[in-house]
Amino acid sequence: MSGNPELSEQPILVGGTGRSGSTIVGHLLDHHPQLTLTRPMEVRFITGNDGLTDALTVGLRKPGSPKARAAAELAVDRIRNRWFRRAEHVGLHTSIGEDELAVLCGIYLDAFDAEPLEATRALVREVMSQVAANIGADRWVDTTPANARKADRVEPIYPESTVIIVHRDGRDVAASFTQQSFGPDDVFDALDQWEQRMLRIHRAVQSSRPDRIIEIDLVDLVDRDRSGSLARVCAAVGVEEDPAMVAWFQENVTASGAHHQRWRSDFEPDVCEQIDERYSAITERLREHGVRIPPPGS
Repeated sequence: MSGNPELSEQPILVGGTGRSGSTIVGHLLDHHPQLTLTRPMEVRFITGNDGLTDALTVGLRKPGSPKARAAAELAVDRIRNRWFRRAEHVGLHTSIGEDELAVLCGIYLDAFDAEPLEATRALVREVMSQVAANIGADRWVDTTPANARKADRVEPIYPESTVIIVHRDGRDVAASFTQQSFGPDDVFDALDQWEQRMLRIHRAVQSSRPDRIIEIDLVDLVDRDRSGSLARVCAAVGVEEDPAMVAWFQENVTASGAHHQRWRSDFEPDVCEQIDERYSAITERLREHGVRIPPPGS
């Protein structure tokens, strides 16, 4: 770690709808010598639900209000409890002590009512400086999925950040969620969630500075345009393609590993027909809002 303060102000935030491929991109970038994936690779407290960017949004809209105060206190509760120690080796506790975090959160709450942006910036940057120091990173990469739908909300905190949004066919996203221990376990609920998140991502992109955002399709990255997608990602974050990163990409990022059209094999034919009908209706509504629909995998 060289301690270059300019690089610390240029984090890379990777996100999507969940189960869309953001983790793959995070690991890919981690294999570049100038970039380091955070540990945990999803810090969550910045853009996660009821996290600091959500509190900041309320604080900027209604500074000093009881609603803003409640949002800030909820964000502190989540950072100190839910996201501090998620598992033995997963959580902010691997980088910062509990007592120190408590002090920083107290300072944040004391300043939030009058200066919500300054208070939020100070807390985020202090915690992330310790996360970065723990992993020896100048420029860090976080893969919290909500980075995509909160791209606009994180911009005031890190104006020079880059947000990489990874898109995937919603039917595959929904099928993947049903196999996880988190998120919707019903494929149709998962499709509805995908619609809501795609719309929020679209609105976040529209409200963000364009040069901060790059959107890629998972099917392009793993199959249809591998070299072009890799080049676009590197150009967006301002690094040259590195041989070690390219070698890892060629060996580990494969079309078969992406499980294209898994929804067709995970469900019975009659359910697949219902999924396709629901998805057609969803994509039609999204297109009416100007949302670009990711292409299906072959």
